[in-house]
Amino acid sequence: MSVSLLAAALAIGIATTIVVMVLLPQAEGTTALEQRLDSFGASDLSPLLDPTQVDLQRPLRDRIVDPVIQGMGRYIARHTKAGQLAALRHKLSQAGSRQRAETLLATRVFLMPVGVAVGFGLVELLSLTPPLAILAPLLLGVLGFMYPTSALTGKIKKRTREIRSALPGTLDLLTISMEAGLSLDMAIMRVSDSDESLLAGEFQQVLNEVRLGRPRSEALVAMSDRNAVEELSAFVRAVVQAEPLGISITNVLRIQSEELRRLRKQRAENAGHRAPVLMLLPMMGCIFPCIFICLLGPAVLTIIGPK
Repeated sequence: MSVSLLAAALAIGIATTIVVMVLLPQAEGTTALEQRLDSFGASDLSPLLDPTQVDLQRPLRDRIVDPVIQGMGRYIARHTKAGQLAALRHKLSQAGSRQRAETLLATRVFLMPVGVAVGFGLVELLSLTPPLAILAPLLLGVLGFMYPTSALTGKIKKRTREIRSALPGTLDLLTISMEAGLSLDMAIMRVSDSDESLLAGEFQQVLNEVRLGRPRSEALVAMSDRNAVEELSAFVRAVVQAEPLGISITNVLRIQSEELRRLRKQRAENAGHRAPVLMLLPMMGCIFPCIFICLLGPAVLTIIGPK
């Protein structure tokens, strides 16, 4: 029994290490090229003369785990429908993730046997018996397969909430900037420089695309496609349609900001209307039983007590 426990503990340790190496994100805002340049700048020039030493200085994830995951992802992508790959890439774009669709597919397949191994380790450690001994590996395998996609969906929802909450204030700032005499491009630059939110980053990306020669309307539409926010899509459509028709963009922005404030007020009212209904569940499950015990407990004890 001690040998099986040791093997189970070793399997759980190896599986946990692999999962951490796969799921551990790289530094925020830095690419692999920037990390390599930083590592070269922080060290002396002697490793540059020996490529082997330079390669050994890279993290284990960059040298072993990432190539295996990428190779597996390319193989899986060749056997995946083009529509599914396109939908997955769109979800990654909506989540603001730099991860490739092939890597996500490989991670899903890779985490499934890891979950099964962890399940068998728990079975040995806890001495589970059927049906739990069968359900635990299956359940953990399914959870490992579904975790990357569910985590991506959670990132999309979180990003959507942040952009939706920042959009009314951003439109107000755009309106004030344009009423002060700034052009739309300068107003967008003012917004991107004054804030560090996700929406400000999106506007900064729009400016970068415009500087590279892309039409502003196409850059705004691309920003709308990257983010699954209805209010942002409505704002982009209004601005894109106003320019060819010669409508004042300042008036369009003022109307859009008023509409967003009205929608935000309606969402707050709907949340307030749902609150009493949601409060019934904890009241019925926690408060009412305590009240019944306090009110009926003495009477029940009197009835069932010794005569």
